[in-house]
Amino acid sequence: MIPIRVGELSDEQLMRRLDGAEVEAALSKLYDRYSQTVFGVGLKMLGERSLAEELVQEVFLKVWRSSHTFDPSRGSFSTWLFRVTRSVAVDLHRKRAHRVNPIPNGDSQIVSIKDNSAGPQEVVDESWLSWRVSRALEALDAPHREVIDLAYFGGLSQREISWRIGVPLGTVKTRTARAFKRLRGSSRLRILGGRWCGEMRSYPKATVVHNPPI
Repeated sequence: MIPIRVGELSDEQLMRRLDGAEVEAALSKLYDRYSQTVFGVGLKMLGERSLAEELVQEVFLKVWRSSHTFDPSRGSFSTWLFRVTRSVAVDLHRKRAHRVNPIPNGDSQIVSIKDNSAGPQEVVDESWLSWRVSRALEALDAPHREVIDLAYFGGLSQREISWRIGVPLGTVKTRTARAFKRLRGSSRLRILGGRWCGEMRSYPKATVVHNPPI
């Protein structure tokens, strides 16, 4: 019998290997498959790259430590991972509202800083849409995914995207239009219906060439 390579295993099969000798290879493959999604959702939910990066690390550490709680009979690995991501993101959001500030006598104290960003419930409400969008964007190649990432998750205009990635504005517009065209037939994105387009239109800076039906 020809041994099955780790890369050929399903998510559920990889999860079963997290308590065995192949734990490092299995976790690495899950990371390769989902780290970009977790990061994109973290950036959308938390608004800071540093927090999104921290989210990725915390989520996959929790995947390893809590692998025994995953039950494939109750849903897919992707759905389970979303719940883990949402839980960790809410915790990070709450931590952000409390920071350690020095006081004159040299001691430190925890102070609550008013945060005008979305609260935990808004974070939860936003997270599922962000998760599905991020997973849908994986159907795109890197150049086309980049412009949509920067528009949806980064809130940048096409001109700002042009400056950020160092390509002509016309190229950004062309990539955006082609990305939407490719996503029209995506079953992942079609499930979202018009809500995703509405989200894209809700960003004043996220100017797109047009809003095709998805």
